[in-house]
Amino acid sequence: MPTILFEDTHLMVIDKPAGLLSQGEHTGEPNLVDWARGHVGRNYIGLIHRLDRNTSGIMILAKRSKSAQRLTEALQSGSLSRVYLAWLVDPSGKLNAPERWEHFLLKDERTNTTRAISKERAARTPVAKLSALRVTPKGHASFNGIRLTLAEFSLETGRSHQIRAQAAAEGFPLLGDTKYGGRAANFPRPALHSLRLSFDHPMSGDHLVFEAPLPEDMRSIQPFK
Repeated sequence: MPTILFEDTHLMVIDKPAGLLSQGEHTGEPNLVDWARGHVGRNYIGLIHRLDRNTSGIMILAKRSKSAQRLTEALQSGSLSRVYLAWLVDPSGKLNAPERWEHFLLKDERTNTTRAISKERAARTPVAKLSALRVTPKGHASFNGIRLTLAEFSLETGRSHQIRAQAAAEGFPLLGDTKYGGRAANFPRPALHSLRLSFDHPMSGDHLVFEAPLPEDMRSIQPFK
């Protein structure tokens, strides 16, 4: 179940475990929104942003519609900051300095995958979205014979599967992310964690920063160098 990191009458900040859906779908499996409804004792829950089922980490939920509106506006304007950590497959150790990645991403709704396309093709494809993030290498490790880089990602845009698709396009797929060309290597999920959220409280205006520690599966990859 999720861990509550902060809660007041307007919002909740939680640490979602990998394997839990952000919201309900046709399978009827347990999901974060239904859990939050049960926790607060009413139906309205504003899902400000989503994490993929197998992505762990920090999320924010609104408990009032006014809070949801203001948090959504903050997300869209970029004043709600999101930082992630991921283990990337990096056999040559090429990712050794901060970079900014920019791609045009196109989502295939049928397969629920996102891929980078050329600027020229994007000009002919109105649904392609310009996507940008900053990546900073934080350390290196070896896991089952695969060289990895631990990377911190700061999102400038919020697209479906953005980190997974952009990392794959740059030649650094996530460990365990077989959907985007990453090697499984006995790691059971894409090695991606929502680490930190910072934002101004939608009602008080106080600046808040929350962090969710790495889960055991990602933390167990050693040593950091």
